[in-house]
Amino acid sequence: MGFARTIDNGIEPLRKLANKVGSPLFDLAARLYLGYEFFKAGATRRADFQSGNFENQINLFEFEHPVPGLSAEVAAYTTMGAETILPVMLFVGLFSRFSAAGLLIMTAVIEFTYGHFDSHILWAFLAAMIFIKGPGPLSADHLLLKFIRK
Repeated sequence: MGFARTIDNGIEPLRKLANKVGSPLFDLAARLYLGYEFFKAGATRRADFQSGNFENQINLFEFEHPVPGLSAEVAAYTTMGAETILPVMLFVGLFSRFSAAGLLIMTAVIEFTYGHFDSHILWAFLAAMIFIKGPGPLSADHLLLKFIRK
């Protein structure tokens, strides 16, 4: 028992460092990565919208990857909005669980309507992690909760 306690005492500083620094940085990195992937995906939709060529996006949702239950036009506009707003909310960590849930749903829809990509499992895992455990202490949500609970 003494040897195990010695090892445990020896790694305790590493555990504290991981909890105090590593975990918050990992949470932030997960939010930034997931948000970036979706924000980047929305860039083409935003560019088409701004240039007056949004019909390209509507055609994609009509012919390439239709979303069951939604018209192509509704799907295109909804996706552009979600790929713009939800990632920004994740970047700052504001309403992060809501944002992560939205991106998790989008990931599932993308996976089942468009194609099977290895990156989708990572996106789903990160979104689920953020939804389940929250955005971490380096987030607007964390600051808001501290303010509200005072």
